[in-house]
Amino acid sequence: MEIKAPAGRPKRSDVDRYQAMAWFNSIASVLDDWSPTSLERIIQPENISKNIDGKWTSSRAWDKYKIGTCLPSDTILKNEKSSAVIAAGKHVAISADVYRHPLWMVMRTPIMSFDEVMRLILTLPRPVSHFYMDLIDDLKNIDESSFSSNISLAIWIERNDYYSALDHLAAQLMLLHLDIFRHIESLRISSAYNIEKTLGPIAISPWFGPFHEEMFDWLEKNIWGDLFDNFYDCAENYGRRGDDLAKGWRRTKPQWLIRKAEEDEE
Repeated sequence: MEIKAPAGRPKRSDVDRYQAMAWFNSIASVLDDWSPTSLERIIQPENISKNIDGKWTSSRAWDKYKIGTCLPSDTILKNEKSSAVIAAGKHVAISADVYRHPLWMVMRTPIMSFDEVMRLILTLPRPVSHFYMDLIDDLKNIDESSFSSNISLAIWIERNDYYSALDHLAAQLMLLHLDIFRHIESLRISSAYNIEKTLGPIAISPWFGPFHEEMFDWLEKNIWGDLFDNFYDCAENYGRRGDDLAKGWRRTKPQWLIRKAEEDEE
């Protein structure tokens, strides 16, 4: 459901809300402080003042960031003070990375060209971008033939590697924006299994954990569609082939738990 904004203000989208909440959570989890007022006092103390009764008051902007009804700014303000994103990045560096992650652009862009996908994949960390394409000449040239073969490779993500999971999810969603990718069954099967491997780490991350189900539902409705309905065979994960299609991302959850148990044994 879209957030209704007051008349005269831009309407906030679901993606805006997820981005704001993930950013807030990335700060609160590191500082171990989930109070909006307390975080504003730490990060933007200039917004905290005393009222006529001598009580400290805040701008209340951080209350809105926490629930996603306001997307923080990522610019230098007219008074030359740092915006919330820039100011927070000085205290919690990972928060700026979460806010600026390519995932948000992918979620806001319904159609992407091959060149756009290539350029965006290059913004991901080198180990991830290398996974999807063989890059030469200091990342300036792209071997398109290697890209075509690499995108079908199976990924592996450690359960607590939240950022790599986010990178790979963004990359896989980029691929689903390509017309050629959507019409090759083998690539869609690979994508279904690769996306499933990102969901577990993202679901337990402090950034997305509180609202991961809502965001995954949004992704299923708006981007990956029937991917798990038609291309993810639950039975195959247990060493046998069958016709036990997941019928949505939720039925992949048992596989997350199996993978966690295997990692714990190691």
